[in-house]
Amino acid sequence: MDSTLLALKKYSTCEIADALLKLGQGPWAGYIPDIELWSPKYCEGDTRIVGPAFTVKMVEKSDTCAPTPSEHFVDAAHEGSIIVISAPSDVKNAVWGGLMSAGAQSRGVQGVIIDGRVRDLGEQRDMQFPVFARSHSILPQNAFVRPSEIQVPITLGPTSVLPGDIMVADLDGVICIPKKLVGDVICNCEKYVAIDDQCMKALKEGHGVRETFKKYRGN
Repeated sequence: MDSTLLALKKYSTCEIADALLKLGQGPWAGYIPDIELWSPKYCEGDTRIVGPAFTVKMVEKSDTCAPTPSEHFVDAAHEGSIIVISAPSDVKNAVWGGLMSAGAQSRGVQGVIIDGRVRDLGEQRDMQFPVFARSHSILPQNAFVRPSEIQVPITLGPTSVLPGDIMVADLDGVICIPKKLVGDVICNCEKYVAIDDQCMKALKEGHGVRETFKKYRGN
């Protein structure tokens, strides 16, 4: 991981969202709602992944007009990347399972973010592979949906993700940072996280919220 991503990894998705809002990236600030951590543990622990998006667009199996990739998306994923999958919103099947995690992990992929469902939770957790998804299922992918395109712009909820955008995912949620804004986000986080650290210290010492915010935040 390069020095920029290492610097970014110090900050939570909440802190990054605050930075993006201050940088005018409202109203959603790159937030992808309703996606939770399922592995290594469900909504627990200090797992945080940071890396460039390797995007995958899924379509319903009945869609014969959409293109088909020339290789499996897991085989094509780059070392150090985070696979980001968009799936049709109304399907109840999983689009990611234990075999996919085994293949991705062996290629140095950092984790997967799924706007859809995951399965094989026991296998995922045995591998300690980071999986963030909207929900889970017992149904397989291939009977219902199929990969259509890789490394194309995709939309997850209100947020567009471009190949190479920087994804950050942790216990609080998932956020996408436009690649051109990463440096500005880090600078902003450095400044405002230091202020919040001062606020936290003062509040723990018993100072009032209004007094503390006025002193350190100016509001």
